[in-house]
Amino acid sequence: MGEIAICLKQSISKADYKKIKELKDICTRKEKLFLKLELDFKLKLPRPQNMESLKYVNEFFCYAGRTLIGYLGIFNLGGDTGELTGMVHPLYRRKRIFSRLYHLAFEECRRRNFTKILLVCDNRSSSGLAFIRSVGAVYSFSEYEMRMQGNVISTENYDIVLRKATDSDAEEIATINYTCFGVIGYLGAMPEEEEKVNRITYMITLKSKVIGKIRTEIFGDEGFISGFGILPGYRGKGYGKQALKATVGILSKKGIRNVALEVDTQNKNALNLYKSCGFAEESATDYYETR
Repeated sequence: MGEIAICLKQSISKADYKKIKELKDICTRKEKLFLKLELDFKLKLPRPQNMESLKYVNEFFCYAGRTLIGYLGIFNLGGDTGELTGMVHPLYRRKRIFSRLYHLAFEECRRRNFTKILLVCDNRSSSGLAFIRSVGAVYSFSEYEMRMQGNVISTENYDIVLRKATDSDAEEIATINYTCFGVIGYLGAMPEEEEKVNRITYMITLKSKVIGKIRTEIFGDEGFISGFGILPGYRGKGYGKQALKATVGILSKKGIRNVALEVDTQNKNALNLYKSCGFAEESATDYYETR
């Protein structure tokens, strides 16, 4: 079977991407699980410009000879939270491979002074949940992955207008992040840098006044909507529904018909909004906080 070896990297290459996808297919073929690995996003990330970021390790691999048998990745957009997701080939489980990868990743998160470390797991994965219990992680929250069903919503006339965010909107985006999500500061790359990897933030405006924001990402023929927030004074007036429809319309014009998003399972208002716009739940992912 080959000698077992651990390999650590800052980022993934196209060759890594292919091997991880192959392992993912093997792991999910029978169980039909959803693994939130963020591979497409990671592959398109620009290389860090500062020397401090070059010291970070985000990707943890385990090989048997030349065969990838285990993988764990840290997902972080620049804030103080690290999300850990991974998998092990079914034939190599119960050999403490994932434990080795997890402890390396956990120490990396500690080294980077993350205040929150989350283990991410499909709630149908018995092996994943068993590992989470073994390390004493505490349940934090769950998210549904929802996908657009049927035909994409046709273009309509809206009261709101979506405009592409620029770097000058960073402060306003940070304000919306804090007001809508309780997130302090601006996370991730600046808007104009994000656009280079098909990740576009739109400011939602009403009569030229910013009332929220929404973000699209494109991976091949798939679209993903995230970072969607409407300021409190403008909620319950239909502007959120208009913004979501307009965003799906933008993706449709780019030839994207397969559109997904994620939502906290306890956010009933958002769930109802997404369902009213043609999205349906596909899977549920649990987040557990570990210390």
